[in-house]
Amino acid sequence: MTEPLRATVLTDRQEHRRRADCGSIWIAPCEEGEEAALWFVCPCGCGQVSRITVGHRHKPKAHGATWTWNGSRSEPTLHPSVNVHRNETCAGWHGWLRDGYWEVA
Repeated sequence: MTEPLRATVLTDRQEHRRRADCGSIWIAPCEEGEEAALWFVCPCGCGQVSRITVGHRHKPKAHGATWTWNGSRSEPTLHPSVNVHRNETCAGWHGWLRDGYWEVA
């Protein structure tokens, strides 16, 4: 992937799992200031589903890596970058989710 990939944001967790569209995401319901789980299908196209902890307009203080999410469900942005580690199903991917698009680092 060299061009930015639109992150399809699904509102139903089961549909997200069933469809497994490349780069798609599902964000658990939360209010501003809360933490949430963000599930995404790797933007590289391998089909791997990963979960990260995000904070709604803040970076959570939790055990392990966390990300700040801008709170937008239509054009989500995460900070810092996302790094999917190489494993048996994925060659590895590193990049950003900015304004609803996955971009390679």
